[in-house]
Amino acid sequence: MKAISKLSGMPHIRSAFAGWMQKITLIVITQTVVDGFINDAVASVCFRGTIQPLSKEAIALKPEGERSWQWLQIHAIDRCLNLKINDKIQYNSVKYKVMNIWDYSLNGFMEYDVVRDYE
Repeated sequence: MKAISKLSGMPHIRSAFAGWMQKITLIVITQTVVDGFINDAVASVCFRGTIQPLSKEAIALKPEGERSWQWLQIHAIDRCLNLKINDKIQYNSVKYKVMNIWDYSLNGFMEYDVVRDYE
């Protein structure tokens, strides 16, 4: 029996997402500082999820200077992606930076907001 504090009151989203999810491959670029120099570690990550543009309403809440940039929203099952704020990813040959992470793991998924990384 689960404690009341462990119950979210929401259905487990994995079953609802099943029809929408697809196999997605991202390049994850993790930066570390070694001897004062930035090193990029590049890894290919495959997961089941969805990627879509961030809604107009959500973009309107972003700081003024960031609104016109290209934003995407990524949904992934549980913690299979394990991205962190400021991680860089590459999707369809375009680099993005992780700006927000929404932990809905009680409901079976994680949500990430990423913005195009203009270099």
